[in-house]
Amino acid sequence: MALISFSLSRRSNSFLIKLIPLAFFLCLSLQLPIVNGRIQLQTLNIVPPNLAKACNNNNECISWIQTDRSKADLDSLQKADLKTIGFLALKKIEQEATNVSTTVRMKLLNNSDKLSSDTQQALSDCNDHFIPAIELIDDAVDSTVNDAFNDAINYYTIAITDFEVCYPRLKAMRTANSVDVDDYVDNHIAEIANARNALVKFIHIPLDILKVVAASSPH
Repeated sequence: MALISFSLSRRSNSFLIKLIPLAFFLCLSLQLPIVNGRIQLQTLNIVPPNLAKACNNNNECISWIQTDRSKADLDSLQKADLKTIGFLALKKIEQEATNVSTTVRMKLLNNSDKLSSDTQQALSDCNDHFIPAIELIDDAVDSTVNDAFNDAINYYTIAITDFEVCYPRLKAMRTANSVDVDDYVDNHIAEIANARNALVKFIHIPLDILKVVAASSPH
């Protein structure tokens, strides 16, 4: 019995050895990557045509609009038209701006006794600009829903200005010898400044998308 098993094992090994060249040939033919002798499977990441068009094939834009979304949202994005992509971009930036604004308000409400007068003033100034900016984004959302894309562009452009106006006040509270953006007079200002900077890094994307939507609209 042991001899029969050994014989079968030898035959199996011989058969598998003969298959190795065929496997490598198939990998080369299908352009599958081989690392350390093993086939590495790759998942396809096909960007929907409308998303590529809305983003002008810009990878940063394509990546940003897909970040932090549920699978259901991503599935919807695969089938979205340009108008829907513009709407989703505005809602995403609106949520990110709201998160920063909420953090500012919580600091002013819960830490007022721990904040210096300069810190309180800087945070209040930023909050005074963030609140109307978020309202303007909401106006841009409504305009997009109603196919008034040029109005949406105008609302959003003004909103960007409000976000930018906030920065000089924060920048003024950097330490005298600072080089790094993290060097602020206290952690409260540093947290808000870094959150605001992360927001502004992508703030142009919804505007660029809206311009594509407007240019492609028959209205």
